[in-house]
Amino acid sequence: MDRHTTPHSKFQRHKEAAAERAGRKDATVGFAAICFAYFAIILDGSVLNVAIPSIRNSLNGSMAEAQWVLNGYTLALAALLLTGGVMGDRIGLRRSLLWGTAVFTLASAACAVAPTVELLIVARVVQGIGAAALLPATLALVPHLFTEPTERSRATIVWVATGGIAVAVGPLVGGLLIDALGWRSVFLINVPVGIISMALVLWRVTAPPPHVSRIDHAGQLAAAAALALLTAGLILGGSAGWSSPATIGLLLGGIAAGAGFWVVECHSTHPMLPPAFVKNQIRSTALASAALMGFLFYGTLFVMSLYFQDVRLWPAGQAGVALIPLTVGTCIGPLILYRPLANRFGHRVMLLAGFCCCLLGVLALGRAQPSTSYPTLAVGLFLVGIASTIAFSALTSLLLSNIADHQSGLASGAQNTTRQTGALIAVSILGSVLNAPDMAARVWPAFAVLAGANLVAILMSAAALRARQPAG
Repeated sequence: MDRHTTPHSKFQRHKEAAAERAGRKDATVGFAAICFAYFAIILDGSVLNVAIPSIRNSLNGSMAEAQWVLNGYTLALAALLLTGGVMGDRIGLRRSLLWGTAVFTLASAACAVAPTVELLIVARVVQGIGAAALLPATLALVPHLFTEPTERSRATIVWVATGGIAVAVGPLVGGLLIDALGWRSVFLINVPVGIISMALVLWRVTAPPPHVSRIDHAGQLAAAAALALLTAGLILGGSAGWSSPATIGLLLGGIAAGAGFWVVECHSTHPMLPPAFVKNQIRSTALASAALMGFLFYGTLFVMSLYFQDVRLWPAGQAGVALIPLTVGTCIGPLILYRPLANRFGHRVMLLAGFCCCLLGVLALGRAQPSTSYPTLAVGLFLVGIASTIAFSALTSLLLSNIADHQSGLASGAQNTTRQTGALIAVSILGSVLNAPDMAARVWPAFAVLAGANLVAILMSAAALRARQPAG
């Protein structure tokens, strides 16, 4: 026996190795729980876009009410995400994840049995409240589960891919469920997913101790008011007209509330979104990119779902099949292409490349008419799908690599807030553009709006290539 090796030291090494294996197992199972919860949120959004025509017909709803079915959820989610991130830091990320998942799951069941469009909208708002509590925790827990930088980077890409997979299966599964069982079934699929997620969290997830933090009530109120007023104004503009006093009043009120939010944040001792956090170009570019990517992807999904069902008069199942190129692209981006390309070119170049690829897809889809050949549309859908998760992987990696560990909840809440705000504004604006008896004639103006947003994203990400690395 080596004189430096004793039975005690061997036992100690075996004990440490066993503890390391157990820690890896806990991290893997805990990460699976996170991904299940995140999967449920993204699945809900992608499924519901296909279900909107069926819900509108079943409950005798208008286009504006259909927009609120989508936006009631997104509004609550976007308005409360930053507070959800702070609450996760305050009460503990594990507890926030559990409570959020429970509320989201119960609200999903309530959506499935809603007898009127008004009650469905209310249940959707409650869904958004639950999602706002759990979503920041899903990303904020990644740095605590995986402390080694390579593992953390890999887990971040898998987290993005989980959203891509949810988007991929959503329209197809949702369309088939609607054709077979009706639109209410698309809400019921969230129930088993939520239960599995909570079980895994209770079994394996341990979270760091909560931090002492305060909720910025004034900032929260101003943010919620700004988003609600802007959303209402954008939706009303499509039905009452953009020159209507009510439309103008709501939009001006939203702008004033947004300005008030920034003033509050600049003077608050405990701001929801500290101005210093977004004053460097890398972080601000990542957050703005999240908003634009949310606008582009969810706007494309919304327009093409209505196009296939209301213009081409395809049933929901066929529309779900037609959207497969879009959703398959969201899987290929993070799972196959992103890591090797990012290792070679870097996250900033990949952000610009993602938006350039997306513009090509938007321009191809802008040609959509009732008789446009499907292969042309499939190419456009595929390009938007693959570009969306390339850009999203890049902006997420840029953001997480440029923050301190104690800022993970803030960064997650801010990133998801801007992305959901982009989706919220997309449905509001594009729904108003499409709100006409002849929807076919409004498809190209809708994609003109998307192309304009895409050009802004390209210019912004190009400028970020020359930005300095933030100091802190």
